[in-house]
Amino acid sequence: MRCSKCGNFISEGTKFCTQCGHNVAIDNYNFNNKKIVCFFVSICGLVLIVIGFVIYNNQNSHYYFSDIGTEKTGDEGLLGNDKKEEGSVVPKKNSFETVIVYDKKYTGVDISTKADAVSLIEEDSLSQKKSCPTSIKNVENEMIKKYGVYAVNLCEMSVEFAKEIEKVIEKIYNDYPAIRGNLTNLTLYNGTMDDQGVIAAYGPYFPFAYGNDDSYPRVYKMQMILNSSYFLNEKRLQSSVSSADAHGWFPPNCTKASPVAHELGHYLSFVAMMKNYNIDSMLIETKENYASHIEIIEDFVEGNFSKKMLTEAYENYKRDHKGNKESFDDFRGSISGYALAKNDSGDFIYDETIAEAFHDCYLNGENAKDASKYIEQVLKKYASK
Repeated sequence: MRCSKCGNFISEGTKFCTQCGHNVAIDNYNFNNKKIVCFFVSICGLVLIVIGFVIYNNQNSHYYFSDIGTEKTGDEGLLGNDKKEEGSVVPKKNSFETVIVYDKKYTGVDISTKADAVSLIEEDSLSQKKSCPTSIKNVENEMIKKYGVYAVNLCEMSVEFAKEIEKVIEKIYNDYPAIRGNLTNLTLYNGTMDDQGVIAAYGPYFPFAYGNDDSYPRVYKMQMILNSSYFLNEKRLQSSVSSADAHGWFPPNCTKASPVAHELGHYLSFVAMMKNYNIDSMLIETKENYASHIEIIEDFVEGNFSKKMLTEAYENYKRDHKGNKESFDDFRGSISGYALAKNDSGDFIYDETIAEAFHDCYLNGENAKDASKYIEQVLKKYASK
């Protein structure tokens, strides 16, 4: 048979493509949810949609802009992000593309410890920073030091915007210390024609390093990626977010940095599910833990644990609001339009409800929707186990 990623011929029963590393074992779990009202998921304003990676492609969660209430600003290529810090040279491809490669893979690598895996991730990140301004590297290093993210690559982003994103991460990591230690990468990436609506995406299981002949152990990144066509074009991003906010697609009071909170909501949800499965880390895959890793990814794709948390939150809400006739979907839909996101098959993406609830609570605190607060309570319960 052929690999669905690169077309390479592979033997029946092979779990990973020997050419590109694509995990063909779970190709049947198609989570390429690229169409909600037009496409799929990410968060912020224009037509932001989701990126796909295999496993990553099939288990990635993205925040995107619906076509509803969004429009191009017409000023792409006219913003101040082209300015370079004195004494530095940032070799961008063009105004709103990044030179950072978020999806590089290594083959023939001998990884025996977690330290080996972390070192390779750090080395890959550092090799792409050589031309970056010192000021932005200082912000990146602060994030790495404070929050335990192994690699942060925001090279061409303005320092001010990078600091806004850092504030989002700071608040969430301080409030939810249980999420530390799993996110390996926070990086910009170049969007393609297939994900023009994607603002940001979270992927817990990206194949990064593996030996020859399907050898173990393998290294998987858990990363959040930010679409450079938005995060290097702040005016476009803000316009898109504001429009989506005004039309109820996102929770009220969105900022251009708050889509990061939505993706961190996916991250927190995944960590809660890891704890439920008694899995400490997804970084290194071995013959012994392969089956358990696939099990949790399948759950994430199918949304079973996410729905379980939502159902528990809904039952708690009904208990405290006796006589309220609000349905389960009405309960979820009270948060935002995106909280009722669906995939290509017309099935609800339950983890989008969780991420939107988390995003709402981050933005609005006690003024968040009741549904968001009840969902966050359940999320805290499982993430704190």
